[in-house]
Amino acid sequence: MRKTAEERVNHLRIEVLLVILAIGAGVIENLIPRPIPFLKPGLANVITVASIAKYGFWTGLRVNILRSTGAALFIGTLATPAYLLSLSGGIASAIAMGSLKRIFSVTGMSVAGSLGSLSVQLLTASLLLPGLPVASLLLPLSIWGTLSGTITGIVAIVLLKKGFPWIHNSGLDSVCSLE
Repeated sequence: MRKTAEERVNHLRIEVLLVILAIGAGVIENLIPRPIPFLKPGLANVITVASIAKYGFWTGLRVNILRSTGAALFIGTLATPAYLLSLSGGIASAIAMGSLKRIFSVTGMSVAGSLGSLSVQLLTASLLLPGLPVASLLLPLSIWGTLSGTITGIVAIVLLKKGFPWIHNSGLDSVCSLE
């Protein structure tokens, strides 16, 4: 079924709001010290998880790409390896979550996105930094990805139940469950 012009404009407004929220979360997240560049708590990913759960893969992918780029513009990392890590991880995360949305719950989808993001960021970092001890980083990153993905998924569920992004009715699209 085709959307009307009004529905398309409303969806665009929602996407803009989601991108602004994600950029804000990404900038705030960048202020938190971390021992490894790609080891973040995942605040901005809450927006992406909720976006994919409620509006679908393409919305979440656009939110992630624009969030990575917008946050990089704000913090001054656009032409740096940090941006490349963020962008590659964001794209991988959206692809993993979008691919598994019909199979996993929101939390499971979030964990898969977190692990996909960290895996691609580790691969990207190993290409940028030959000699990076990839094997010794796999276990700690897998544990971190599972933990942060679980927390991100739970926060996304809470937001979705409250009607996130607080524009229309609460809930998800027809193929994603909260359990």
